[in-house]
Amino acid sequence: METNMSNVLVMTHGEFATGIKKSAEMIIGEQENFETLVFTPEMSLDALVSALKQKLRKFDNDYPTLVFVDLFGGSPSNAVALLLAEGYDVQAISGVNLPMLLEVLTGRAIFPLENLVSQGVIAGSEGVINIVKKFTEE
Repeated sequence: METNMSNVLVMTHGEFATGIKKSAEMIIGEQENFETLVFTPEMSLDALVSALKQKLRKFDNDYPTLVFVDLFGGSPSNAVALLLAEGYDVQAISGVNLPMLLEVLTGRAIFPLENLVSQGVIAGSEGVINIVKKFTEE
């Protein structure tokens, strides 16, 4: 068993989670212990929390879990906060984007979860670039 492997769950408003997972796997290949959870307009927060708990159980391993959400303060973020209040041991990052997700997925067998969280946040921030400005500066 790899000592530093982590589970990854992406939970977003609408199909963004599904799309970003497909994009990541297009670039780095199919991933194990990588799930998505789509929050739909008809779901209540209670239903989302219940679905989140089911997804976490689906991992069925002792690896730590990192949950990515789209917006801090949105329902997916609030669902994570409710689980944390219940004592769930997960890490979470809001503002999920492809650079941060790729950084975590490619490093999760090497680095412990605490490092992955930091590396993911940095990669996500550094991945936001004004392309026009970048090319006109050089």
